[in-house]
Amino acid sequence: MAEKRKPAKTANRNVGAETIKDDGDKYVVMIGEERAYGGRGVALGEAVRLATSLVAQAGVSRLNEDGTLTAGSVTHAGEFRAYEPTAA
Repeated sequence: MAEKRKPAKTANRNVGAETIKDDGDKYVVMIGEERAYGGRGVALGEAVRLATSLVAQAGVSRLNEDGTLTAGSVTHAGEFRAYEPTAA
């Protein structure tokens, strides 16, 4: 009898997830200026997983305590880095 195998989606779901550090902040997935997912925010690892699962290009923003968003990106080390404003 053939060996049972996990579906590819299940088998690969957590690949790389252990490298993203949970800093306790909440994050949202953004497509342009709009939130791709509603709610009160998710952990950084989950936000990255959700953003990479979308067909459209998406980014990750930190949800601040006052409800504002800080746009940024996730480094190869798995840490969130806020975008720095450029001088005009």
